[in-house]
Amino acid sequence: MLAKILTGTVLKIAIGLGVTAFGGLLLAWLISFLKPKIAFKEALGAVLFVFAFGLLSLVFGVTLLKYRQQWILGWLLGIALLLMVIVLSFFRDPERNAETSKGDVLSPADGVVDLVDEDAEIRGIPGKAKRISIFLSLFNVHVQRAPVAGNLLEIEHVKGKVLPAFLGESSEKNRHNVYYIEGEIPVVIKQISGIIAQRPVSWVKAGKQLGIGERLGIIKFGSRVDIYLPAKCELLVDVDSKVKGGLTKIAKY
Repeated sequence: MLAKILTGTVLKIAIGLGVTAFGGLLLAWLISFLKPKIAFKEALGAVLFVFAFGLLSLVFGVTLLKYRQQWILGWLLGIALLLMVIVLSFFRDPERNAETSKGDVLSPADGVVDLVDEDAEIRGIPGKAKRISIFLSLFNVHVQRAPVAGNLLEIEHVKGKVLPAFLGESSEKNRHNVYYIEGEIPVVIKQISGIIAQRPVSWVKAGKQLGIGERLGIIKFGSRVDIYLPAKCELLVDVDSKVKGGLTKIAKY
């Protein structure tokens, strides 16, 4: 009797693994056709977590639940599917090509401007600087882009806390990457992590010659991006302005 139960359990687990593996291959194939495309390398950890959750739900359902309890399996797999949609939406990486003219500064990120400071100071910009702070929700594209063309002089990785990104003090206290760009004007960008997004990721290295709108990196889940510009720049956005990285013109120099 025990041998029969063990054989049945092993068979169900094997079927669950087979179905999950097939589903994973099918999903990977479908993802390759998605537009906008997905930053799949960065999403992989979250995708694998969701697959593991789905697999455990499937194994749990086919081995432990009675027929009248199978609705629980449906709910668990539904949650896994919803999580997958959220993950893929979060890591989307659309192609963007803005029409620009001399003196344009593009937004480095998607989101909402929640702070404008015209009396800021930061290394890399002589004298006073203008700062635009952009808050990114879970529903924004989280890929950051170069606001101007120029040479990426340095990337500074700063360790810090994990305060909620909607707090203004997170710009200074949270973990962040700082990009120092020297083009026709000097520009400094901060890639700031949040309480959920604790890992800002750089896709470029110091010394690279950046084109305007070129990808810089990504912050995983809700976060903040600050851009610092020379005082002579004319700002084109204000608090509550909605912006898109690599598309919205936020300043002129």
